[in-house]
Amino acid sequence: MSLSAPIRWVLGIGIVLTVLWVATRQTFFVDTISSPFLAIALFSIFLILLRTHTSVEELGGILAITGLAYLIDIDFLGFPYRWPVIASFVGLASLCMLAARAIWAPVEKRRLALFTVIPAFLFVASEWFASYFLQWGEKARPMVLDLFLYSFDASLGIQPAVLVGQWFARSVALATVSELVYLGLPIAIGLTFAGCLMRDRANAMPALVAFLITGPVGACFYTLFPALGPAHILHANFPWHTLTMDQARHLLLEPIAVAGPRNAIPSLHATWIFLVFWYARKLSLWERSGAAFFLFFTLAATLGTAEHYFIDLVVAAPFSLR
Repeated sequence: MSLSAPIRWVLGIGIVLTVLWVATRQTFFVDTISSPFLAIALFSIFLILLRTHTSVEELGGILAITGLAYLIDIDFLGFPYRWPVIASFVGLASLCMLAARAIWAPVEKRRLALFTVIPAFLFVASEWFASYFLQWGEKARPMVLDLFLYSFDASLGIQPAVLVGQWFARSVALATVSELVYLGLPIAIGLTFAGCLMRDRANAMPALVAFLITGPVGACFYTLFPALGPAHILHANFPWHTLTMDQARHLLLEPIAVAGPRNAIPSLHATWIFLVFWYARKLSLWERSGAAFFLFFTLAATLGTAEHYFIDLVVAAPFSLR
């Protein structure tokens, strides 16, 4: 169905005003716009727009909306400026431009435009809701099973998280790159989906479904087997003053009360990056290489930052094939 020009203008302006209004909410600014992880998730929308053939007009619109959001939030409302703010504003502006693309696209191209903007919005929305799942999980399961996971890793004859953590402690470069890649997971997801749209459309819908359902299904598993990761039970002792192999093998395996997000097993970061690597297999060489780069450093970060046990990554492999 073809829309008249006045209706298109009303829809386009309405979307921009709605996004700007949301950006002026103090709670949204503090919880989302100023959050490094969510800012990166929002910025991934900009990369999706670039990968799906943007125009000079769209880039100009992004610049204008970003500037307007900055003037309203920072200069007029006086919200505190932090580095994630610009990335968030660019992402929100890109969402507006993707929506405008869907509104103004010819009928024959509107389906592709909608199939770009709707998933871009859903990717960010799923990241936004994740924190609420984790808060609920902590209240629902006050006891965690970390000692069981720690004991299993030790049964392998080594403690993989401790070894990688020590590598991180010795190499600032390795730790920094790995942690930045870990935070940049939404970029890998967004670019892989956009790549499927442009080069492997048969896998675009399966990739979309897989990326989106991983979070909610994983959150359910978190409540079935609540655990936090060695950083939350070892604290400052990690990675140089951990349990010996003999101590780890003879742990009294019982639930313990520890505060923190129940998001250890399965590792959803590992699951998502396995999916990225899989769905990038038919894309260009640079996209496949980028997926491999993200795969290596994401898995390194899951262990080196002590947010996961090795078994969390092992379980993530079959979980990604569900």
